[in-house]
Amino acid sequence: MINSWPVSTARKGYQTPAGHYRVHRMERMWHSRKYHMSPMPHAMFFRGGYAIHGTYSVGQLGRRASHGCVRLSPRNAATLFALARQRGGASV
Repeated sequence: MINSWPVSTARKGYQTPAGHYRVHRMERMWHSRKYHMSPMPHAMFFRGGYAIHGTYSVGQLGRRASHGCVRLSPRNAATLFALARQRGGASV
């Protein structure tokens, strides 16, 4: 199965890490301690506090808008999370 979804990455002044990483932690729901307890549904952490996760700011998908995380719609984040869980993890 191949999926292609719009995402948001780091906006000006921030950076999304480039490279290949193994997901080291998965949380069905996480709240960012660094950014005012912002919800991060279906978070897949790949480098320290950087994660691929759902966002409720779906109007910003497809452009740079985050503090560095890779954000996608909650529905697509849930799909990706389920696939990674089913396969025992993921590389990004």
